[in-house]
Amino acid sequence: MNDSCAPRSKSDLRVRLLDARAHRQASGPGAESVSEAFRRLLGEHIIRHTPSEATVCAYLPTSGEPPIESALEEVHASGRRILVPVTRPGRLLDWTAWTPTVDVVESRFGIREPVGPRYGPDAFVRADLRLIPALAVDRSGFRLGYGGGFYDAALSAVPSVPRPTANVGVCFAAEVLEAGSVPTEPHDARLDLVCTERGFTRIGNWP
Repeated sequence: MNDSCAPRSKSDLRVRLLDARAHRQASGPGAESVSEAFRRLLGEHIIRHTPSEATVCAYLPTSGEPPIESALEEVHASGRRILVPVTRPGRLLDWTAWTPTVDVVESRFGIREPVGPRYGPDAFVRADLRLIPALAVDRSGFRLGYGGGFYDAALSAVPSVPRPTANVGVCFAAEVLEAGSVPTEPHDARLDLVCTERGFTRIGNWP
């Protein structure tokens, strides 16, 4: 995407990015190689930067999103607990445990949600590390989501003290944009780090 021609609104940018993802599915790199890149980069990063008993809030990717499930399998095998979202009314995300063999149902938003006990929205705040799905993240740390507002609400409850590895955006490398490319609103929270199939982008002055 040419950042010099950045759309003026979130909705315009969202349409362009979704179109680009659709094209990527049709003609981009094989899903297996991209999945392996995320497994190696993201899985190893989480294991390196969290204690062995850590809780990681993640998500189950939908078609077209970065394929991170192999990374989640590796993190689960390391002993970390993985929670993934369950949507609730009022743009709230609840959280339930995920394992590679758990039964899942599909929500009305097309999201796979595990069957099992729910731990409440505060589980996201208490997590040691959070993976945040994104259509784009600019180098100021601002994220463009899918328009539902669920993660905006969840992130607003997290204390604003920056932590270099706590809030990790996940997108494709072409979706990491120059600072100021993502239109912002007062409630928007910054991410700490961005993971793509090509590596990590740290936000601000983090080493």
